[in-house]
Amino acid sequence: MRANVTPLTHGLSPATSFRMKVLHVISGDLWAGAEVQASTLLGALTRQPGIEVAAALMNEGELARHLRALGISVSVFPESELSAAALVSALRRLMKSWRPDVVHTHRTKENILACIANLLAGNAASVRTAHGADEIAPGAGLHGMRHRLLRALDRFCGNHLQHRIISVSEELSTRLALHFPRDRIVTVENGIDAAAVRARIAPIPFRADDPGGVHVGIVGRMVPVKRVDLFLEMARHLPEAEPARAWRFHVFGDGPLLASLRTRASALGIDGKTTFYGHRDDIVACLAGLDVLVICSDHEGLPMTLLEAAAVGTPVAAHAVGGMTRVIEECRAGLAVTEHTPEGYARAVRELTKRSRPAGYIASRYDADHNAREIAGVYRAALAAAG
Repeated sequence: MRANVTPLTHGLSPATSFRMKVLHVISGDLWAGAEVQASTLLGALTRQPGIEVAAALMNEGELARHLRALGISVSVFPESELSAAALVSALRRLMKSWRPDVVHTHRTKENILACIANLLAGNAASVRTAHGADEIAPGAGLHGMRHRLLRALDRFCGNHLQHRIISVSEELSTRLALHFPRDRIVTVENGIDAAAVRARIAPIPFRADDPGGVHVGIVGRMVPVKRVDLFLEMARHLPEAEPARAWRFHVFGDGPLLASLRTRASALGIDGKTTFYGHRDDIVACLAGLDVLVICSDHEGLPMTLLEAAAVGTPVAAHAVGGMTRVIEECRAGLAVTEHTPEGYARAVRELTKRSRPAGYIASRYDADHNAREIAGVYRAALAAAG
């Protein structure tokens, strides 16, 4: 099966000379935090002098569309049609023809496939971004064996085939140091283009239909680590604590737990106050329409949703993990919650709804161009390490 490849010279002037060519290898099957950050980063890297970027994706989708809209060259090798060996071969051919100076990978599968392809193609400097901690504990049987094998291969690549590991928070860097050389781990917080985020604010129906309601939401994949179950339990507590207020709860995102979470909301008696939306393309408008965003994940790196909420002035009640506490403090974005319980989040939400809404502020360290400059520095260090 032939891969769908967009020529890597698309949109580039043949006369233009670049000092560094960087190929990002990403799955592209979702439009979640890692994909939003990758799109933001690649867009900002195009504004850095002396850097040319391109992307190899394993799936056609929203990320591919966003990157093309930014004028970034995209090659798609559909993983549903190609075996692992065929994906390695396709990546190797791309690397041999385009000759990147740096290969930058995202997530486990892409780390492994791109490292093998890079080794076969000529061994450019290699960098990965760890967007968060491993979310899945190996189970029993063949599935568990497969997960343990992939984890072992991923760690081998990080230890022996990659020159730098980018972590999005100091807490995550500490976790990664248990498995990778500490001197290869670099903490670079995620960044956003605040002006571009604010430009996506638009009227949202749930706000227009119920302007007197207190709108509280959660955004993320419907998977265990996001703890949407905690959010629903919190949603049961709030009307009991303050029955006079018109509480409304909004769940944005799709994933394997969506059906069971709908059932849980019904069992808790909050289904009349709770709306499940699935995936939304207008998530910034949804964030701007909320009175409070709750991020109650068991662990996080530095979610883009938190930065987007800070940019549009929606206060956030976020679990005090990963890089979120620092964002809350430096961007004056809400409250960091240390009591990881429904009652703890309910108290934080009640407190935030009694405060004035923040104006919307992003500290300079979380600016997309600052992030791109830091990443460019990591590339230069990786090139020096690669010799």
